[in-house]
Amino acid sequence: LFSINLPSYPELIKEFYVHILATSRVDLTTKVKNSEIAFDVPTLANMLGISREGPRGWNQRNWLVNENFDKVECVKLLFGENADFMQRKYTRNLSLHHRFLHHAVATHILPKAGGFDEVTHMEAYTMYHLITGKKINVPYLIINHMHAIHNRENARLGYSNIITKILLYFEIDLTEEIHHPLQSVDKLGKGTLGRMGFKKHKRLGTWIPREEDSNRVIEEEGEAEIGDEAQDESREPQVEPTPDINLPRTKLKEILDAIKGL
Repeated sequence: LFSINLPSYPELIKEFYVHILATSRVDLTTKVKNSEIAFDVPTLANMLGISREGPRGWNQRNWLVNENFDKVECVKLLFGENADFMQRKYTRNLSLHHRFLHHAVATHILPKAGGFDEVTHMEAYTMYHLITGKKINVPYLIINHMHAIHNRENARLGYSNIITKILLYFEIDLTEEIHHPLQSVDKLGKGTLGRMGFKKHKRLGTWIPREEDSNRVIEEEGEAEIGDEAQDESREPQVEPTPDINLPRTKLKEILDAIKGL
């Protein structure tokens, strides 16, 4: 899903969304260049080469209710033990690696035009399954989100890569159609963290907020080492840093492998 590298066809994408018919949650019917396009969850899964296993759930307004999902457990996993599932959720309260995962979900699985600082119920639901390794029916989410985009005014017409793949599957003639190559902002990788406002620590190799001074961190660490050699006094225990502020290279690779394995 995250490795699709195809050009986008803006006019055909518009046509795809405009002609979506109101059908069930498990399939989608539309028309592009006077050719009917109809597919269901199994067909989309086959087109994208991803699994369709896992429970089917969709609710844009409230938390999903099913026996395989615990909203309280989800909120505690993402936002900490003291988080209240009744309150709005924001990315600033996520650890760095969970922020990266949210960005992936909000741009590729459930793409939106803005509001990236807020974590919706469906985004949290999706992240929870990816983090815990529980199966999630991504093709079902995509079909429902496409219907939601069609029904929403001024919505971002997402899934450009996926729609191109669908058009190719149904042998829609793309000859001489205006198209744009995949943009770097649409690619998921280490560059994504840079666009999110992070940079790599010069010595440690971890990812830190861009405004944090790597050189100053190194200087302070060096001063501390000299001080330790100069004196052997008892001192107050240092306050431990907030966990997961930095994103080690191994953790980044782990998350990339998890989401690219969809």
